[in-house]
Amino acid sequence: MHCPGAPRQSLLSIRQSRLQQESDVKGDVKRGSRAAVEPVRTLPRSVLASGWLRNAPPGVLDAVANAARRLRFGDGEMIFARGDPPTYFCMVLSGRVRMSRVSTGGRESVYSVIGRGRWFGEISLLDGKPRTHDAFAVGNTELMVLSQRDFHRILGAHPEGMQLIVQQICARLRVAFDHAQSAAQAPIDARMAARLLELADRTDHVVRISAEDLGDMVNRSRQTVAKYLQAWEEAGLIRREYRQIELLDPAALKRLARR
Repeated sequence: MHCPGAPRQSLLSIRQSRLQQESDVKGDVKRGSRAAVEPVRTLPRSVLASGWLRNAPPGVLDAVANAARRLRFGDGEMIFARGDPPTYFCMVLSGRVRMSRVSTGGRESVYSVIGRGRWFGEISLLDGKPRTHDAFAVGNTELMVLSQRDFHRILGAHPEGMQLIVQQICARLRVAFDHAQSAAQAPIDARMAARLLELADRTDHVVRISAEDLGDMVNRSRQTVAKYLQAWEEAGLIRREYRQIELLDPAALKRLARR
């Protein structure tokens, strides 16, 4: 986990060096185990067409595929910090991304854990204001990133892409409203079940999250969350490993979430 007192300017400099994509540079990007920038054109279309690109016309998808790059981050590495200027729009190719904020007292509160196939970071690119949260890699994580310049260039050339972005933002707002209503009305086990189902990988029903982070997301202590998780494990609904929860009975969890 990132230490709130760690220097961020050097991290920002590293990230900016990763994302040098000026046409006159022609690939002269700083290389290294963490700083490698790779094209995404070789990725399968099924991988590229995720999130807002799922229903994108071919012209938009091709433009993103030609401009975007792949970046790799180690477990716990900061992707961007709250207050950073907007630099890029990201999609998770593998691993997870933890979105959080640190209080003045130094406590980290987790807002969301973003999994494979989900995009994030568009708000700051649209309004030009600083990042609102810290973003950290959870496990070894690979991202597809689109620079701010290319983001606006592509949407300028393909206005239909902006409508897709707006639809993505609206979908997230609906989820946020649901969470707010749930926090006010639903019992804790229903909120926990709903969050796990939302975060689960669709291919293996695995959520890579700690009890503490899940507690932050449902506004309960780690001890309270751990008690429910233990009961669910004994009932055969889940299986727990280190910082990982496998959903063995998603149907039962869905029934809990609807309470």
